[in-house]
Amino acid sequence: MAFTTTIQPSKDTTPVKEPMAGGEIASLMAAVVLSVYAGQKSRKQLRKLKRKLTWLVVKQKVQTLFTRPADLDRKTLTIILLAVLVLALVFISPIAALVLAILGLILILAGVI
Repeated sequence: MAFTTTIQPSKDTTPVKEPMAGGEIASLMAAVVLSVYAGQKSRKQLRKLKRKLTWLVVKQKVQTLFTRPADLDRKTLTIILLAVLVLALVFISPIAALVLAILGLILILAGVI
């Protein structure tokens, strides 16, 4: 019994370009408006705007570092802290870590935490 193969010609397909998303279009429009606005300013005013923009970006980054994400709830935070504590106790006292892990598992399954 012989194996047979068939060769099918490849389909000539051209990739379809997807339209730009709304965020990309908004970014491009903002860049155009900003370039027109910046073209009317002097160097001194542009440097002042850059400093102001840099300060706003730094403030926003610092603010996002200290705000808690909305999707991080109490249960998730408790489980993370419990896991870190168990991991730390593994090196100090493995039996205490095992007891804490079992106790934590029971509390999580019981719905207390």
